[in-house]
Amino acid sequence: MTFQNLYQIASRPDSTVSQNRADNSWFPILRRNVQDWELHELLSLLEQLEKCMVNEQLPDKLIWGASTKGIYTVKAGYLHNVSQNEMVDSWPWKLIWKTKLPPKAICHSWTALKEACLTQDNLCKRSIPIVNRCYMCRQDFETNKHLFLHCPVATDIWNTFLSVLGLNWVMPESIKDAYSSWSLWKVGKSIGRIWKMILGCIFWAIWTERNRRCFEGLATPNYSLKANCIVLLYSWSNLSPISSPELFLDFVCSLTLA
Repeated sequence: MTFQNLYQIASRPDSTVSQNRADNSWFPILRRNVQDWELHELLSLLEQLEKCMVNEQLPDKLIWGASTKGIYTVKAGYLHNVSQNEMVDSWPWKLIWKTKLPPKAICHSWTALKEACLTQDNLCKRSIPIVNRCYMCRQDFETNKHLFLHCPVATDIWNTFLSVLGLNWVMPESIKDAYSSWSLWKVGKSIGRIWKMILGCIFWAIWTERNRRCFEGLATPNYSLKANCIVLLYSWSNLSPISSPELFLDFVCSLTLA
């Protein structure tokens, strides 16, 4: 608990610990009397303060209470936030940050998840006068959700992977839902590492093709785009380009979950 309401009515927000104690007891310095709706927060603060052992012979200094050494670190701050929010720990963040994808693809996956890629709808929000139309299908408005999930070209790529994997999957509404749904599948250790890379690979392939059509005016045929996406997954998972057709065929066959 941060006690924001009490901080707002503190007479001296920058006061020291010793200034808020008298006769070995706590007396927070407030600029007015506590209202009824603030009483519970004050009692909670005093309850927590009573658990603190104070050596009045030592000078005041700032310490990080969530760390045994009293030193703040990013890890300690993150663990503290996770302990306050169960959703942070349950969300499948490993599908983005703990994969073997290149850093550029990892960062792009996170950007896509936040719907912050500079698609035409986001450019319009920045007051850039453009006609919003998807570069991939030339039919609907270009948004992050449409481009990466619901565009006919993107759907074609998704269906290719789902067919290879032997999955029946209903396309989620948002990219966040896609990651959450993808994490629910139970896969074996043999393809677990590759499984985590598939979404990021698809998003990267779609984004690079979109930019190619936008800035170079060149379009890759859908059948080539789907093949390139699988080749990209092979190269990233094996850290090497295709050396023989047999190895690539074995790789594709190994993706089957059944």
